[in-house]
Amino acid sequence: MLEFGWRKKEKSYTALIWLMFLSVLAGPFATAPVQAQEAVSNIHWLKADVPPIGISSGPLAGKGVHGGIVKALLGHEAGPGMVEGHANIARLFSLIKSGNYCVPGLIKTSEREEFVYFTDHPTAVLDTSHLVYAASNKKLRDKIDENVSLRQLLGDGFVVGVGAGISYGDGIDEIIQSYEGESVVIRHPTPNFIEPILSMIEMERVDFSLAPPWAITWLLLNEKLKPRDAKMPKVITHPFREASTKTNYHVACTKNDWGRQAVALLDEKLTRADVQQALDRNARVWMSVKNAQEHLLD
Repeated sequence: MLEFGWRKKEKSYTALIWLMFLSVLAGPFATAPVQAQEAVSNIHWLKADVPPIGISSGPLAGKGVHGGIVKALLGHEAGPGMVEGHANIARLFSLIKSGNYCVPGLIKTSEREEFVYFTDHPTAVLDTSHLVYAASNKKLRDKIDENVSLRQLLGDGFVVGVGAGISYGDGIDEIIQSYEGESVVIRHPTPNFIEPILSMIEMERVDFSLAPPWAITWLLLNEKLKPRDAKMPKVITHPFREASTKTNYHVACTKNDWGRQAVALLDEKLTRADVQQALDRNARVWMSVKNAQEHLLD
């Protein structure tokens, strides 16, 4: 009986030692998610004054996509003082270099990668350029289907209005340039071309323009597109064959050791299904005027 009792105690001590060892081993891993969440919550964010990611003026001021991105990553609204004011791209990169900051959504380019680290996973996925035309343009409307081609429309004599100095992406720019001398391409001289081009659509000086759907949403909700009379045509957007499907926006952080660690933490968050679902809902708000009115306007 004594031997049996000793062995029983010995097993209990052994089990206790193993439990203590496992608790010590698991300790850092158990707290890692909490520490990672705290690290993400302590990130200072910069707003890019680039619609629809960041909007600094008008009725949609402060209601850009960036707010939903930060909320999805944190799981709650950012704390006081954690989000800096809006800045244009030049000012933005100047600020990023001056301290430890992240921007919720920027298009990743090789040029920008010289100054910042980008997350591998996107924080917003938005439609690229669509055909923009008036519903009353029956001749053009009859040509629009799921396989509509920009090259074919220009070849058929339809006139496109575009902005001077604006790039619509590889392939699209080449198509536009190839038709420059055939009176089917009209360029507006200012970079802020969408509103005047839509007026040209209204006056039937051009058949269509090219713009992402969110840009039309932004214009309409800011009341920048004001009809001169009751005959203002309804504007329709439609994808076309040569356009890339989507534009991805990523978090960009200061290019130093801190930024590398921040991007790694954020990429881990961006693999979570609940975060991705929240980001998808956030981006869809900008896909139509109806969605934006329901979610953004008071």
